Amino acid sequence: MNWIKADSIEKIDEIKALSGSEKVLILKFSPKCSINYVVRFLLEREWNNGEMQMKTYLVDVLSNRELSDKIEKDFGVTHETPQAIILENSKPVFTASHGKVIFSELRKFAN
Repeated sequence: MNWIKADSIEKIDEIKALSGSEKVLILKFSPKCSINYVVRFLLEREWNNGEMQMKTYLVDVLSNRELSDKIEKDFGVTHETPQAIILENSKPVFTASHGKVIFSELRKFAN
């Protein structure tokens, strides 16, 4: 997995625009929570770049709470971590949090 750091309001706007032409994944992540690390590790272990052409963005919600707030407002998704959001045409087509963030579900949305 090639995480792209989403660390500005402008980056969230870029992600939203990009989702007009391809599906994108946002993972909201809290570095202080061990569950977040487990979910991230499992995704990274199972992710197959050949199969999954989707760009993957990582939002550190501790350092960038305002980004989580913007995601919540722009996409109508309640704040949780870890949380996976797949966007297509500027709208969430998949959301999951905690133990429901699993690769087999994300795979269904492969580009």
